[in-house]
Amino acid sequence: MRETRQTAAGRPVLRATALAAAALALAGCASVVPKPLTAEEQSTRAQEDLSALIAQAEPVTAPLTLSEAMARAVRHNLTFRVRQMESAVQSSALDLSRFDMLPRLSLQAGYTSRDNDAFGLGYTPSGTVSTVPSAAVERNRSTANAALTWNILDFGVSYYRARQNADQVLVAEERRRRSLQNLLLDVQLAWWRAEAAQRLLPQVDAMLADVERGAERSRLIEQRRLLPPLQIIAYRRSLLDLQQQLSARRQDLVQWRSEFAELVGLRPGESYRVAAPAPGAKPLPDLVAKVEDLEAMALERRPELGEERVRTRITADEYRRQLTSILPGLNLTYGANYDSNRFLINNNWNEAGALVSFNLFKLFSVPAMQRSREANEKLDTARRQAAALAVMTQTRVSVNRYQLLRHELGIWNEALADDRSLVRAMRASQETGLETELELIRAAARLAITEINRDVVAANLEHAMGRVMNSVGYDVVTPESDAGDTPTLARQMAQALERFSGETFSVQAQAPMQSLSLGTIAGLPAAARADFTEAMRTVLRVMRVPVAQEQGAVRADVAVDLGPRQDSGRPVLLKVTLLEGSGQKVLQTAEMKSMLLEPVTPEQWKVLGESAVFRVAENLRALLGGGLREQAAADTLSLTDGSVLKLDRRWSGPRPEQPAARP
Repeated sequence: MRETRQTAAGRPVLRATALAAAALALAGCASVVPKPLTAEEQSTRAQEDLSALIAQAEPVTAPLTLSEAMARAVRHNLTFRVRQMESAVQSSALDLSRFDMLPRLSLQAGYTSRDNDAFGLGYTPSGTVSTVPSAAVERNRSTANAALTWNILDFGVSYYRARQNADQVLVAEERRRRSLQNLLLDVQLAWWRAEAAQRLLPQVDAMLADVERGAERSRLIEQRRLLPPLQIIAYRRSLLDLQQQLSARRQDLVQWRSEFAELVGLRPGESYRVAAPAPGAKPLPDLVAKVEDLEAMALERRPELGEERVRTRITADEYRRQLTSILPGLNLTYGANYDSNRFLINNNWNEAGALVSFNLFKLFSVPAMQRSREANEKLDTARRQAAALAVMTQTRVSVNRYQLLRHELGIWNEALADDRSLVRAMRASQETGLETELELIRAAARLAITEINRDVVAANLEHAMGRVMNSVGYDVVTPESDAGDTPTLARQMAQALERFSGETFSVQAQAPMQSLSLGTIAGLPAAARADFTEAMRTVLRVMRVPVAQEQGAVRADVAVDLGPRQDSGRPVLLKVTLLEGSGQKVLQTAEMKSMLLEPVTPEQWKVLGESAVFRVAENLRALLGGGLREQAAADTLSLTDGSVLKLDRRWSGPRPEQPAARP
């Protein structure tokens, strides 16, 4: 009865304790509510971030070269720094996973107290219950335990998980490499654009002011009626078009400077200058590396393919980890124990044990695991092959893009030279007047736009060279690079860039063009022969085609067939035949029909002579050698229908082992 009363008396205490714990839990849950940041906290955090950014940035004390800009980007670009931190986090996860393979050593200590004695009634061997209560546990006692536990199954699973984490570190490293390569590619384009903006912005501002003055002057001319109204309105409209183009280009130039500052870690609004290249037109290098070699390098070095190869190992280890989890688990334990209970005979004792467990139902999952492994392996293979094909395509596209931009830059160089010559001629002209002055403003504005477009193509060409390097996975920054000092890193990066450019691009001397000899010219009146021949020579000089006095590499024969006089004039059939210098082989034949007006003047014979050259000009330079078209003409040319030129075999572009075209 006494034991019953004590139990009943203890129930209110237990209820009160449970109610108190529940009240505390509910109060804690109710107290967790969204707490927005105060304006003071946001201002403080913003000031801390700004101070950290200012402290990390290196001051710009001199114009930035390309390698220095790349070095600053590697050290101070915040986006790339995030990628570096992701790699560091993955390395930390690997360090943590290694500890999962170690045995588990647990230490426990406790204290137990009760408000009464743990009496109990025992029974004798005969089965009778003793009437005298007894206890073997003190009211207050302390315990301690130190146990070493090792589960062999957990060790195997943790081992393969650690291997996967180690491969994840490699994946993070490949992603960091890719991020770094893309960053340097972006910096290369941004640096050349910033250089163009630095040089062209003052010219654009001055040109906009001139255009505005020209527009104001046109309004004054219109008011005073010094020129026809339609003429002055058309002129002012053309000025507005040029002003719109200049304003749009000026926005691009300003934006380029901001983008460059962001990439190299400069604070917004911080002034800087880039180191301008040496003045003068620099020769355009040829791509001397073979495309096949570049593709092989890309397949070996590209970070995306390295990541996919590592993921194949991760998939294999995942299957091994799943198989390991099916095996029987062996749990080994050994520990030392202590109990302060004075009723015990042995208060200290050591304990060892072994436990084997095996989940038989997991055996049914083995076929599903195998199917999952096969599906993942096929996915990894397909993804790796798709990445390899994309890498090869990107490499070839980067090469083709470089060739096209190189040719386009040559065209813009010629356009820029023509615009400059036109402006110089107009300024040096002795003619004065309103029309000349207004036309000069318009020509100068067109020159400014042409120069901007030319520099845009030049920046894209430099970017195309960098894209070739990027497409093959070339590392400008290697693990051996010293990234702790910006000037040292810049020198190492400049050497790496120069090494790759020297192996891939080279300025090669263009083979001299062979000469052309003028052969027989038949069917012309004797009085017209001199004018006809001189017109042909004039066009050839403009085309920079050397004309041989004797036998040349190619000979041009011309036949003129004059038809009978008609009311509308006199029809003429012009036939031009290009032969080898010896005249043994016909290379091309072209015909052209025209009409001469009676009486036939010397000017008409000159125009006919110019037409004879223009009719074969498209392939004449190719036949005489040198450059992109010369390589195209290296294939046999045959004129099948008298007007359409076809190649005996398809030519798909300049071969890497040969020098590319010089625009």
